[in-house]
Amino acid sequence: MTVGIVYDSIFKKHVARFDHPECPERLDAVVNGLKRAGVWEEATHIVPVEATVMELCTVHEALYVERLLQTVDGSRRGNLDPDTFFSAGSRDAALRAAGGAIEMAKRVHDRELDWGFAAVRPPGHHAESNRACGFCMLNNIAIAAGVLLEQKMAARLAIVDWDVHHGNGTQQQFYSNPDVLYISIHQWPHFPGSGLSTEMGTGEGVGKNVNVPFPPGMGDVEYADAFERLVLPLLHAFRPEHILVSAGFDAHRLDFLSGMRLSTEAYQYMTRQLKEVAQRVCDGRISFYLEGGYQLNALSDAIVALCDGMRALPLASPQGTPSSTGKKIVDDTIGAISASWGGIF
Repeated sequence: MTVGIVYDSIFKKHVARFDHPECPERLDAVVNGLKRAGVWEEATHIVPVEATVMELCTVHEALYVERLLQTVDGSRRGNLDPDTFFSAGSRDAALRAAGGAIEMAKRVHDRELDWGFAAVRPPGHHAESNRACGFCMLNNIAIAAGVLLEQKMAARLAIVDWDVHHGNGTQQQFYSNPDVLYISIHQWPHFPGSGLSTEMGTGEGVGKNVNVPFPPGMGDVEYADAFERLVLPLLHAFRPEHILVSAGFDAHRLDFLSGMRLSTEAYQYMTRQLKEVAQRVCDGRISFYLEGGYQLNALSDAIVALCDGMRALPLASPQGTPSSTGKKIVDDTIGAISASWGGIF
């Protein structure tokens, strides 16, 4: 398989003033995982260029982009909100993260690449159309999806978000768009506070916004239940032309920013399931965009697991019975959206 990787040392120039979980060393852990998996050396390395203002404005408001670039001007450091810092290197990092995400999505979509991984920072899925949020300035995955739609490369996309935090930005940007199926499995209650099952979209987008708000303590069998009863049927029914994944690894049991209990192997399982759906419905088009994941050893191991999932290495499905709490959350989500899906549940 031809794998595309977006990486640039500029992403490590985005640095907080004090110790911060969203640190440059995260990329060292990611690269280490890609090398351990044997992917780094064989990959096509995509040199990211800056996204244009027009590309950013496929999902962000023009006034927000203008003010962001005026503030994050490459000459100073500060904060855009209590959680979202910037430094002298942040402007270049953010623009190239978005630009690299776009380029990778295009190459995967055109089948120049079998799949891709964007090892970029700052992350993106909390950034809304008009504000930075949760370590995120620009919503990389949403911008990539927006460009594919704007340039009519694709008519129908799916975004699967397994980061432990709800992707409020991605939800907001596509909330009324019937051409984007957004599915998030996340911890709730937790930052940013959004992502209930009843948040289903609006207008023509009703039913295309799907949230699985698990309480803390859920693990492999609960995630597998959500995949098998909800995520996979939705993807088969929607038949996207490309599956984009907000790949956060902070639901890992070792991550200190969450209360979830996923094993490393869960990331191999979820990846393999999405790869198989992509092969059936969209000629294998699947691309991954780094979001969270803050315990460095767990992050590196999960990257290896993701690569193993894409190589379809043998792995048994998680064994056991989902907790009654986890099962009820999946039932509640199915109940909320089922009327929009023509009896597939």
